[in-house]
This record gives sequence, structure tokens and C-alpha cells, in this order.
Amino acid sequence: MFGKYSKVVYGTAAAAGTLGLVYLVGRDTSPAVKPFPDIKSKHSLVAKHVTLDKWTKLSSVQTATSGFTLEQAIACAVQFDNQHCGIYAGDADSYKDFALVFDPLIQEYHGIDANAKHTSDMDVSKIRGTINQPLQFTPLGLEWVVLSTGSDSPQGSQKSRG
Repeated sequence: MFGKYSKVVYGTAAAAGTLGLVYLVGRDTSPAVKPFPDIKSKHSLVAKHVTLDKWTKLSSVQTATSGFTLEQAIACAVQFDNQHCGIYAGDADSYKDFALVFDPLIQEYHGIDANAKHTSDMDVSKIRGTINQPLQFTPLGLEWVVLSTGSDSPQGSQKSRG
């Protein structure tokens, strides 16, 4: 009747100065809030940190860089029931635009405080720790193996050779 973007505002006859109830028809410029998703990964960090309140605030936001949405960022946690984190940034703006979700989720995943500050020190002499696997010499030269956790990957741990 009023079109896709019309909004009808109802008021009293006294407020409108007329006998009718409908006193203003205008263009609805507010973005539509999408329905709250059914997150299949119930024990994921997404299930914990994407609350109805945060969803209401962020579901209509699109990043300036690529138009990425929170719905796209959490798609794997919505679709699959085996995700630990369940979120991916589509571009650099995702971290800023969806900070209400990303910041506490990343902090919990990495076990860091919200007030933590990252400092870089490229002085190799300050590196401390142990290497669990000794370097191996092969016919082609020096070889080492790096294991990454790949916790959200269906393949699990990945081996990289250098």
C-alpha cells in the first residue's frame, strides 16, 4: 500500500490535529535487522559472543572495503556444529566494524586481557624457549617441520616443510 520503504507512524487525533489516526507517512531509512541466526556450533566462541543485543546492533553493518557482514563472518558456526571459534574476518574493516564481537572473542581465544598492548621486538637474541623437534639434515639440505593447530580446519594439524 505504501511501498517497500514506507513507514506509517500512528498517533492520536489530537496530536495530528485531525480526526484520523494515521498522521504521517514517511520513508523508512532505518536498516532492517536480520533474524537472529541459529548457531549450530552451540559451544563455539561465536555462540557465546554473538548475543541478540550485539546482533541487533551489527547485523545490518557492511564493511566499507568489501561489503562484508557479520552474517558472513559467522557463517561456518551457523552452518556446522563442530567449530571452536567459528568466525572469520572478510577484510581488515571486519575487526573494526564488528569489534563488539571480534574483540572479546579474540581475547578469550588467546587468553589476553582487554587492556593488553602488543609490542614488537625483533631482537633475535631475546628469543627464549625450546624447540621440540631437532633440525634434520636431508640430501637436499636442512629441513624442519612446523606443526600448526588448524583447530577449525577439518584436516586438523597441518605440517609445513621448509
